[in-house]
Amino acid sequence: PALRRRGIHIGTHLRRCAGIDDRAFDPVDPLSELDMLTDRDFPVLDPEAGEAMRTRILAARADGDSVGGILETAVCGMPAGAGEPWFDSVESVLSHALFSVPAVKGVEFGDGFGLCDLRGSEANDPFCCDGEVIRTRTNRNGGINGGITNGMPLIFRCAVKPTPSVFKTQDTVDYRKPCNTELQLAGRHDPCIAHRACVVAEAVTALALADLLCVRFGTDYLNPER
Repeated sequence: PALRRRGIHIGTHLRRCAGIDDRAFDPVDPLSELDMLTDRDFPVLDPEAGEAMRTRILAARADGDSVGGILETAVCGMPAGAGEPWFDSVESVLSHALFSVPAVKGVEFGDGFGLCDLRGSEANDPFCCDGEVIRTRTNRNGGINGGITNGMPLIFRCAVKPTPSVFKTQDTVDYRKPCNTELQLAGRHDPCIAHRACVVAEAVTALALADLLCVRFGTDYLNPER
């Protein structure tokens, strides 16, 4: 609520799961898509992709195995000027928080590793005036320049590895002897946690952004009575 009062909206969907892709957020204006996700019982933009993901998840469960996925988060309404070029860049603060979520093994912003295949003239986001608002025509860098928000939507993705607790027999070590042995799990274990991690990514993002905003604009910035 504190961020929403400032017009900041956060949403996360399952961009990829078990080899199935959901469509990506609109990098320039994803706000309507964030609103769409609030009514979905499975966090995807394309319901058909969601059904295909569910089928793969259930197939993994039937096989005693698990699958992972990629979360994509978009933040609309974040003002320009938060963050800094060095240790507390927007990427640094968000990555620090996101990597604290169990099973997250990778984070990329904007086009991420895809930028490596482009020339600088293609990877840059040209600035322009839209009435009295300064914005960028593209958003390949995910709303961040030099570690600082530029007013465009923040776009980033997290890689969530497959659940390690599976029912297939796995090799391990009995450290007390020591010797090689096998591990066979029992009980209840989820075949996929990626779709459940969406709300966790949103909560962690909200905390990190609130901290960045308070550092930049003061702690009263999020005061509901201000």
